[in-house]
Amino acid sequence: MKILVAETAGFCWGVRRALDQAVDLAKKIDGPVQTFGPLIHNAQVMEELTEQNIHPVEQVADIRGGTVLVRAHGVRPEMFDQLRATGADVYDATCPLVRKVQKIITKYGDDGYDVVIVGDDHHAEVAGLRGYTKQQCFVVADEKEAAQLPTFDRVCVVSQTTQNDDTFARTVEVIKEKARVIRATNTVCEPTRDHQRETIDLAKQVDLMVVVGGRHSANTCRLADLAAQEGARVLHIETDAELQKGHFEQCATVGVTAGASTPEWMINRVVTKLEAFNPETTSRLTTWLNHAMGVLVASNVYVGLGAASLTLAASLLLQPTVGREQLWPLLGTAGLFILAMHTVNRYQERSHYSGWGTFSPRSFQRFQQIMLWIGVLALTGALGIAVALGWNEFLALAAFGLLGALYNVKLVPLQWARHIMGIRRIKDLPASRDIATALGWTVATAIVPLLTIGATSSLRATGVLGFVFVLVFLRSALIGVRDVQGDKIMGMETLFKVVGKRRTKAVLISAVATLSILLLGLTLPWHSLPLAALLFLVVPYICTVCVSYHRRLLPKGAAGEILVDGQFLLAGVLALAWHLWR
Repeated sequence: MKILVAETAGFCWGVRRALDQAVDLAKKIDGPVQTFGPLIHNAQVMEELTEQNIHPVEQVADIRGGTVLVRAHGVRPEMFDQLRATGADVYDATCPLVRKVQKIITKYGDDGYDVVIVGDDHHAEVAGLRGYTKQQCFVVADEKEAAQLPTFDRVCVVSQTTQNDDTFARTVEVIKEKARVIRATNTVCEPTRDHQRETIDLAKQVDLMVVVGGRHSANTCRLADLAAQEGARVLHIETDAELQKGHFEQCATVGVTAGASTPEWMINRVVTKLEAFNPETTSRLTTWLNHAMGVLVASNVYVGLGAASLTLAASLLLQPTVGREQLWPLLGTAGLFILAMHTVNRYQERSHYSGWGTFSPRSFQRFQQIMLWIGVLALTGALGIAVALGWNEFLALAAFGLLGALYNVKLVPLQWARHIMGIRRIKDLPASRDIATALGWTVATAIVPLLTIGATSSLRATGVLGFVFVLVFLRSALIGVRDVQGDKIMGMETLFKVVGKRRTKAVLISAVATLSILLLGLTLPWHSLPLAALLFLVVPYICTVCVSYHRRLLPKGAAGEILVDGQFLLAGVLALAWHLWR
C-alpha cells in the first residue's frame, strides 16, 4: 500500500501566528488568556492550550476583566468596544488576510456599495465580516443561493478566505446578471488555494483519501468535499485513534491531507498508523524495532547513552592517558545526569508530548509517574557518584540540576516582567532551551571530567569545552527545528522561533564551521593519530543530518531523533576504537 502525503497539509501561517500570540501572552500574565471563541477548530490543540492556561469564552457576558485575545477569524468592529467595556485587556490576533477582506468591505461600503460574501453563513469569519458593511449585506454559499438574490445598483463581492475558487467564480457570474455595477475581489487566501489544489491532484491518484482535522472546521470539510468530487473514497478523521485496518482493505494507494487547523504531529501519527497497517512494509521485526526505538527515546535511555558516549570522547580529548577505572564513574555520572534532566523536563512538558512510533501519548501518560521516579533515581545516582569523585564535581552538577529544576518556574514578579519583555522564567529567555541544554551537557560531559582528570593544557581544555558545547547546541537547535516544523505549541525558547528559518540555517552553518576549527586546533601538535582527527568524521555526519532536516528528508518520530543523537554515539565509538587501538 502506497501512502502519499500532501506537502501543504496542516497549519496555515495565520493559525500559527494566532497560536504564537496566545502562548506569548500566557507567559507574560498571571491569570488565564481568554480567547473570544475557540482559537482553533481542533480539539487536541485546544487541550494543549488549556494546559497553558489559554481558554475560550463564547459570550462577552462570560468575561470578567483579565486578558482577551480576538482569534484569527476576526470579529465585528463593535465587539472590540464591548470587550474593552468588561475591563479586559484586548489583543487582536485577526489574520492579516481576513483583515484585508474587512478593509475591502469597509472601502466599498463607504462608497455606497451593497456587499455579497461568498461563504458559510454561520462561520465565525463571515459573522465578523458582516459587521464591516454599511449597506445591505448578503451571504451565499454558492451560485444556487446567488440566484435567489435581489438586483443591485452597485455591489461588492468578496469571499470567505477558506472558500473555493471555482465556487466563487461561478457565483460571481450569477451576480453579474443582477447588478448594474459589480466589484468582485477573490479573497480566497493563498494557503487555502494551495491546500485545495494539492488535495484535488492527490485525490486523482489514490483509492482512498484520509482527511485529518476537526469536523467543525470549514476548510477541512471543504477539503473532504473536494476529494470526494474527484471520485476518491474519503475518510474524515480527527485523530489516528479513528483509523481501522479494515478501512484500507484492497487499497493500493492512500492519500493523506489535513486542514489548516491540524498540527503536523497529528498528521505524523496518522501516517505512522497507516504504515503499521501496510503489510508490504510491516513485519513483526519492524514493528518490534519501531516500538523499541520509541521506548528508548521516550524513556531518555538513548539520550543518556549519548551523553556517556560524548563523555568518553571528551575525557580522552582532555587526557589521552586516562585509565579505565577513572572513565567508568565519569560515564555513569554524565549518562545518569542527562537522563534525569531530560526526563524531568519531559514530565514538565508532558501535555505537549505527541509520541514516538508505537509509544503513544496514552502510553506515556500511563507510565509518567514511573518515568518521573526513574528521573529522580537517576539524578540521585548521578549526584552520588559525583560526591565520590569530589565535592567540586558534586557542586557543579547540583548547581546545574537546580537551574534545570527552576527552568519552568516563574521567578520574576509580573510587575517587573513588564519592563523586561515579559520574561518571568528562564524558559522565557530567547533561545534559552538550546543554550541551557548545551550548557547542561557541557557541565556533565566535559567540566566534571575536567575537574576529575584535568587536561594536558588549559588551551586543550578550552577547545574540548567548546567542542562539546557546539556539538550539543547543534543537536538542540535541530530538535527545535523539528518541534516548530511539527507545530508544537511553544514560546521563544528555541533558536528557530527567535531568528526564523533563514538565520537558523546561517547559525547552523557557522556552528559546523566552528566545530571544524575547534577539532583542527585539537589535532595539534600531531602525535601519531590524534583522536581529534578521527572525530572529524562527526562533521560530515552532522552536515548530512542538517541538510536532511532542511529538506524534510529525516524520518519522523523516534527514528529521526535517534539519527540526530547518533552524532554522540559516533563520537563515543570513534573514541573507544582509538582508546583500544592505543
